[in-house]
Amino acid sequence: PTSSLAAKPGTLSPILGHLPALVLYMATSATGSWASWIVGGHEVTPHSRPYMVSVSFEGRHHCGGFLLRARWVVSAAHCFSDRDPGAGLVVLGAHTLQASEPTRQVLGITAIIRHPEYQLETHANDICLLRLNGSAILGSAVGLLRLPRRRAKPPSVGARCHVAGWGFVSDFEEPPPGLMEAEVRVLGLGVCNSSWRGQLRPAMLCTRSGDRRRRGFCSADSGGPMTPDVYTQVSAFVVWIWDVVRGISSHRTVRYTEGAE
Repeated sequence: PTSSLAAKPGTLSPILGHLPALVLYMATSATGSWASWIVGGHEVTPHSRPYMVSVSFEGRHHCGGFLLRARWVVSAAHCFSDRDPGAGLVVLGAHTLQASEPTRQVLGITAIIRHPEYQLETHANDICLLRLNGSAILGSAVGLLRLPRRRAKPPSVGARCHVAGWGFVSDFEEPPPGLMEAEVRVLGLGVCNSSWRGQLRPAMLCTRSGDRRRRGFCSADSGGPMTPDVYTQVSAFVVWIWDVVRGISSHRTVRYTEGAE
């Protein structure tokens, strides 16, 4: 399975697909707007994506991520640009976020490590790691997602992927009944750059609907021209991710919260 993550300043969520090699992507925001809703999708089988994580602030879903290790989550750096990680909670084992589930686990965040070359203005290197204040209990509803191999090739243009997340499902900020996903197709970065004014970087991935029906993450200016969705290619950051987890990275920004070890 191929996985990705898509985000907005109120929702970051993963992408899933079926490709020969595991390739991960983290969805980033569009210029001047954010991916606020997942549209044209369907509710997945509960807990069929056990690595999915919801990061909440003040009791509301804010961004998504995936569980890499029992104490580590991969998410998007822009989600925490104006937030105190100490106020965030990581929700594991959830299908619906509106009701309590026996499979749910909630952990705090003790540290956030942003990529040292993350750029807020261009969204380049939009990736971070969250260190949790406890270890997730792994099981059928909570599991790990493996990283791709180093230098793994991205999926080819036209390949099918699935975006998944807990973003709103209507213009009225209607929450989804559960984890949602929608099928999209990979779009060439050169073609996509014409819509993004040449601002995309090689470590990004672009997707579009496979037909005339809108699918994927819809920006706040829905009803306007359709803009391709853009994702951070996690496979480009595998070496950095493992360096941080193993504690050998010498170029990292670590923000510790109260109670950090």
